This record gives sequence, C-alpha cells and structure tokens, in this order.
Amino acid sequence: MKLIWAFNPFDVNRKLQQRALALVQAIAGARDPLEAVYVASPMEVNLVNAFDVPLETRFSGYPKNLVEKSLRKLRLKRASATVLTQKSMSLTAAVTALANHAASGGADITLVASHARKGVPRLFLGSFAETLVHLSKTDLLVFHENSRVAKRAPRSLLFAHDLTSGGERGFEKALAHAKRWKCALHVIHVPDPAYGIHFDDQDPRVESYRKRVGRQLQAIESRLQQSRVDGSVVIEAHWAPISELILAQAKRVRADLLLVVAKSGRLAGFMGGSVTRQILRASAAPVLVIKAG
Repeated sequence: MKLIWAFNPFDVNRKLQQRALALVQAIAGARDPLEAVYVASPMEVNLVNAFDVPLETRFSGYPKNLVEKSLRKLRLKRASATVLTQKSMSLTAAVTALANHAASGGADITLVASHARKGVPRLFLGSFAETLVHLSKTDLLVFHENSRVAKRAPRSLLFAHDLTSGGERGFEKALAHAKRWKCALHVIHVPDPAYGIHFDDQDPRVESYRKRVGRQLQAIESRLQQSRVDGSVVIEAHWAPISELILAQAKRVRADLLLVVAKSGRLAGFMGGSVTRQILRASAAPVLVIKAG
C-alpha cells in the first residue's frame, strides 16, 4: 500500500505531525512506500519572503530540504520528499497538482490534516483539506490534532453504507482493509425516513423498500461471515441527524477509523455537504474518505 502525506514544512503544529506519524505506523506495513508531498506556491508567505534564498531554488530545492529535515526529526527514514512547484496563486490549482500527483503515482491513500481554529470549540476543515476532499482521485485519510490515534493496527472499523453501487464498492474496500489489518468491520446504514414510518404500513412502496433494505443488509452480513471478518451490521432508523447517528455508532463500536464513501446517495453531501462536514469536524477517530466511483 502506497501512502502520500500532504505535508507542509511550515506548519509547526507538533500535534498534527505526531498524529500523522501515529497513523502511518498504524496502517502501513514496514515496506509500504511513504511520500511526503508539498506544493510550493506563491500563496506561501514563508517562501515569498525568503529573500535570502536564491529565487531559482526558493520554490523547489529550499522547501524540499525543509521537508527532508522535518522527516528526519520524525525519524521517518523510509519516507521520500517531493516538492511540486506551482506558480499560480490559486488554491484549487495547488490542490489539483497534489491530487494528480497522487493519482499518477498510484497512491492508495493520501493523508491530509484538518485544523482547529483557536477560540472555536468545533473543528473546521482547513481550506486545503476541504478542497482536496472535493478534487482527490485517491482515498483520503483525514485527521486533526485531537484525533484519537493508537500506534498499532486498527482493531475496529465502522463503514457507513448507503446501499448504492458506489457504497458497495466502498464496502469492498473496507472489507479489504479489515482483512489487511485483521480487525473487525462494523457496518451502519441510515435508511430513508419512509423506513420508520408506521402510520402507513399498508403502502406497498414502503413495504417493498423495507424488504429490499433487509435483503441488502443480510447480504452484507453474509459477506462478512464468508470473509471470516468479525463485525456487525446495523440499521439506524431513529429521527436524528445522519452524522450524529453514524458518530454515535462509531463510539459504541470503538472505531479506530470511520470509513465513508464520497458522492454516494444520502451521503452525497461529501463534496462539502453537511453530513460529511459534520463527520469530519466531530469524529474522534480519523475518517477514511473512500473514492468509489
């Protein structure tokens, strides 16, 4: 498995670096390649104002040395450093450069940090991270400085399944990760409101929907059993925000990672939608955003 770390040598947040290091140690094998990638652009004030550095190396060799120095401090000897030079002032252009590099390099997962703004108790995605969620072609592992990360392989995963074809592809990825890390895989589905409506039980459309959901969840449970992966499959039909239901289940199963699929059904809010924003901001566990289609 190849990992890319969206790295910023000018970000001195020690907690973020330590959380990233713990994640690498938890999910990567000893021989899995790790590449720290920094996009150097005129948006970085520290580069623009580095007048003591020759212009020809200010956006290339200079930041690469800084990245390599940071990796040495973190004792990541096996990690390589890459600097992508971007002349544009556009954030989207910088994020696109990283996303394209990760995709062309065959990355399996890109690690990206979100930031907590001082004085605000809730966690907000940094603009770079939020834009990368939009544009990434590879799976993203999003974390923040308060993420709960153990320096060991995950023991419990929670996958939010919307029962679409994209969700099914995401489930296959989640199942592969569970096998790789030899851990439990728990699945939660939040159905449409019609599922829990009881005053119109005679409506054949509602009954048909319930039966279809039941069959799909049974198939998922059978797939877990056939794969010899421990876990559970639950349907959460309570009247509450979807993100709260998912996060509550993550807490109940003590999930080390929460897995969700981008652009999928009721979770289509992934591209900046409210469900995804709330999960990414409030999850105590790192969130693996799966690109399934």
